Amino acid sequence: MPTERNSVHYDLVLNGKRYPPKYVVSLATLFATGDEYPAADFNAVEAKNFFQARDYEVIDRRGEAEHEIVSEDDESDFPEGSAKFKQHRYLERDSKITKKAKAKRLADTGKLECDVCTLDFEQQYGERGHGFIEGHHTKPVSMLDGKEKTKVSDIALVCSNCHRMLHRGTKLLSVAQLKKIFYECTIT
Repeated sequence: MPTERNSVHYDLVLNGKRYPPKYVVSLATLFATGDEYPAADFNAVEAKNFFQARDYEVIDRRGEAEHEIVSEDDESDFPEGSAKFKQHRYLERDSKITKKAKAKRLADTGKLECDVCTLDFEQQYGERGHGFIEGHHTKPVSMLDGKEKTKVSDIALVCSNCHRMLHRGTKLLSVAQLKKIFYECTIT
């Protein structure tokens, strides 16, 4: 089944297995007429209502999800650690430039502190934090054409939390913008 046809809200239960109702309607139409029923011509609620009107079991996944939440004290019912393989295209970064930025900062200041919140991992965590900080590329990789060379000055050194905050949301924040937010929240 194509992943874009996965169910979001409802599951049709047939012989103990769950299926997306809209996709089942499309396949039934394809089987009966030779043409697949376009998914855009009806919605999930119409598909759910169609099957419920014919006494099929349809599960509302949203309501079911509330019952699936378990206490953190309970043991996990989900096996973890199985290998999964993914194939995807990604835009490559040169990790050497981050190492150069860290080395330059250490040579200049003697420490690696976050450009936003000033956290120094070695000061905070002792030997375990020595040499640790993340490199943030101030130019998004999506804006590069594969020919432009990144400079040490294009790398901001940030802690893990600040790095996530820079990337959070639909618009990438600049280090200066996040620093302003950080200090406004710290003052209040």
